[in-house]
Amino acid sequence: MDNINNYFKKYTDKVSFIELKDNRKLNVEGYDINDDTPLPILTEDLVKEIKEGNLEEEISMSNIIDGIIFLLGIDEEFKYSIEYKNILNSYSEEIEEYIFYEGIKSMEEEKSDIGAIYFRALKLLNPSNVNNLFNFALALESIAKSFFAKEENDTGLKFIDRATLELESILEIDDKYPLAYYKLGYHYKFYGQYLKAKLIWKKYLRLDKDELRLQEIRSELENIEDDVNLEAGLTYLSKPNFEKALEEFLKLLPKHEKWWELNYYLGLSYKGLGEYEKALEFFRLALEENDQVAEIYNEIGITYISINKIQDAIEVLSQGIEKTENDYKLLFNRGIAYLHLDNIKRGYEDIKKAVELNPEDENMLLQKQRLEELL
Repeated sequence: MDNINNYFKKYTDKVSFIELKDNRKLNVEGYDINDDTPLPILTEDLVKEIKEGNLEEEISMSNIIDGIIFLLGIDEEFKYSIEYKNILNSYSEEIEEYIFYEGIKSMEEEKSDIGAIYFRALKLLNPSNVNNLFNFALALESIAKSFFAKEENDTGLKFIDRATLELESILEIDDKYPLAYYKLGYHYKFYGQYLKAKLIWKKYLRLDKDELRLQEIRSELENIEDDVNLEAGLTYLSKPNFEKALEEFLKLLPKHEKWWELNYYLGLSYKGLGEYEKALEFFRLALEENDQVAEIYNEIGITYISINKIQDAIEVLSQGIEKTENDYKLLFNRGIAYLHLDNIKRGYEDIKKAVELNPEDENMLLQKQRLEELL
């Protein structure tokens, strides 16, 4: 998050400092400010005071308050931040409302940076103000979009990540705050976390009363349903829970039967369940839709080896090697297939070449060494 802090610190040049004369104290509603405390003031306000000839007299306390707020928003770790917070809390019981108002006003004027600075300052004063945290997240999101528009995607993602954290922190304070759920769903969808988006939006539907937003999210849930099923299937596949994975992937089949990835995942699921003929059926369908993917040839080859159709395995692995320019996995598994036929020499040649393509694979290296001992 250092990049984000540095981003706001670039506004330091908008703040100047004034100091109290020797041994003079300034009293703010009963709170004494010592003469060794530098008082920030917005540079534009300072210039205005100079032009109006007010420096010989007292500078408006409201200008100092504005300066303190702005400084806390651009540098929350400033040396005098604790002192400044005490000054703000002493100045007015409604200081939070004032800062929040200035932040909202800046956002309405499409000044996201300035709005975020006010919201950062208020967060420092009251980290549990959920309305402020929500609007701070919106400001960060707006800044992120400006970076995306300039194709500075890495920086934009940092601001989106921070906005997501702010929204999640709201739910730790108030788990009934509907707008946090509303926005978080979009953030999770942006990250491709469709299961989380669905879960968070389902909770949102039970909390909000705005019918337009509710209908919007119902529509979003319909739109991501296929993505949810796919993510769930892949999650089960990785566990592995092949039966559950198959259940999720089959939900997608009626609408996506020509989608090679889906047929490939179905093949993996059936293979995991030991239904090899069914697995081969879907792997072949995947291959019909895309014959440039090495993993499809590889899985067909492995499945053929599993059912002892060694010659078929060699044939399909050879096709894959030709199509995908000597993929090391295809070479290795073809070498294994040759070993099943007791063709040690051909098997060794393939495995040796696979190791040359990927010398980091310890399993292939071990197989090569064993063959060298045999030969």
